[in-house]
Amino acid sequence: MKTAMRSVLAAGLVLVASSNALAHCIVGTPGSNRAQLKGLTPPKPAFATTPAAADNPSVVGLWLVSFHVGDGADVWDQGFEQFHADGTELTIDTAVPPAAGNVCVGVWERVGARGAKLHHVGWNWDISVVPAALAGVFVLDLTVELAPGGQAFSGRYVTDSYDIDGNVIPEFHAEGVVTATRITVQSPKW
Repeated sequence: MKTAMRSVLAAGLVLVASSNALAHCIVGTPGSNRAQLKGLTPPKPAFATTPAAADNPSVVGLWLVSFHVGDGADVWDQGFEQFHADGTELTIDTAVPPAAGNVCVGVWERVGARGAKLHHVGWNWDISVVPAALAGVFVLDLTVELAPGGQAFSGRYVTDSYDIDGNVIPEFHAEGVVTATRITVQSPKW
């Protein structure tokens, strides 16, 4: 397992090193080895929600989020995502190693009774130079709807990266289905 993960990571790093820009929250494109990564299995909710919470669920909390390649089942990226009650959001994802910057931030708003819309940004880095150089910005937009009970959500996402001059980097465009499972104090350990 570790050897397979190292091979996937090495392939992703070769792709990154050969590029002029590293997408902060992306390594590779939907057609690359990155799309073949198998993510963590989401925890099963460990408790039932109260009737009041089920009627008015909120995205506020901690989630294991999986971004799928297009409409398929392959995992393109995965992260731990925290939605805060003040309308801000924080994600730590698996797309790049921490040294290359795997933290993104965002703002969200409620949409309808069960939905949320997120605008999420992060920095792109060129790690082929030492020290790493700022290469642009990563942007992710998603709209999701919470499942009954508020323990899962699903929806769609679109990502683009921009170089320092504000030009789109086409090879880092991605879009597809996003799914998530809430992480609670009672969630099982992996």
